[in-house]
Amino acid sequence: LWAETGEKMEAAAAERGPAATGGGAGPRAAAVVPERLQRREAERQREAERRRQEKAAQAVQEEQSGFFAAAFSRERAAIEALLGPGQEEAAARLQGLQKLLTDSVRFLAPYEVRQGQEALSRLQAALTAKRQQLQPKKRFSAPADKTKAAHGAASILSAKVTTKY
Repeated sequence: LWAETGEKMEAAAAERGPAATGGGAGPRAAAVVPERLQRREAERQREAERRRQEKAAQAVQEEQSGFFAAAFSRERAAIEALLGPGQEEAAARLQGLQKLLTDSVRFLAPYEVRQGQEALSRLQAALTAKRQQLQPKKRFSAPADKTKAAHGAASILSAKVTTKY
């Protein structure tokens, strides 16, 4: 690209002669150079804008960091709201959020991936804690059972022994 531009500029300068390249001392040479530079700069900016628009058109919306951040924060807020009453739905949405993060890893910055993983682990821990909190407590009555069982076994043994003899 640069070689072509350089060749074009040299050819144009040769056609115009020494006055156009600054070799002449005329006032016309001073006026031509800034105009030409301005035209080249405007053309360069138009070309850069065109390339930027092509690149934006090629990028899929789901593969943009802003889209991921918005979707992730929206889902995280919904899961946090569901942690109380609807744990099954919260678990399902948490799996969906995990899938979103997994699918987005290809185009996200490592920092964003780490932030997403940390948020997911916090949500998973909160869901697990909530489930354990709502789970019925096991009644552990082994010490009382042992003493009753020991007394009951002794009385049964003594009763059997006395009935046989």
